[in-house]
Amino acid sequence: MASVTVRRSDLYQVLGVTPSASSDEIAGAFRTQARRLHPDRNPGDPVAAEHFKDLTLAYQTLSRPRSRDAYDRRHLAGAPSAPPTAPAAQHQPLFRTPGRARAAVWGGVVLLVLGLAGVVTLLVVDTGGAAETVTLWIAVAKLLVCGPALAVAGALRLRHFATEQ
Repeated sequence: MASVTVRRSDLYQVLGVTPSASSDEIAGAFRTQARRLHPDRNPGDPVAAEHFKDLTLAYQTLSRPRSRDAYDRRHLAGAPSAPPTAPAAQHQPLFRTPGRARAAVWGGVVLLVLGLAGVVTLLVVDTGGAAETVTLWIAVAKLLVCGPALAVAGALRLRHFATEQ
């Protein structure tokens, strides 16, 4: 659980960097202060332990681009405490280029062939106990289902590209 001091203070101030600091500067500031405040270097010091927790939380928040952006929106821009509404998701096609669609078709064919080879192998070779056999059959079934599904999805996307031109 985060301490109250971090909730009331600026995470950039906790790390001793400016809001325009780069990721490398944030990491360097964290390492420098973490060496000084680490509980192993300050055994029995609850103040140092609490500062180390604050420092760690500040670093975890500011070192990740998405959490840093969210923090900046909430704290630096003076935005209300309610989370902002997410922008509408933009539709991205499954395979954006004809080359990727062809790769999906061929990948699906390869998976289907591997699944068929797995069926033959499981019918011919003794696989050991029942648990191992069931696990192998499940894997083969996945190949037999996913291979054609991938190939069909790629083929449909290729047909879409053909009709666009």
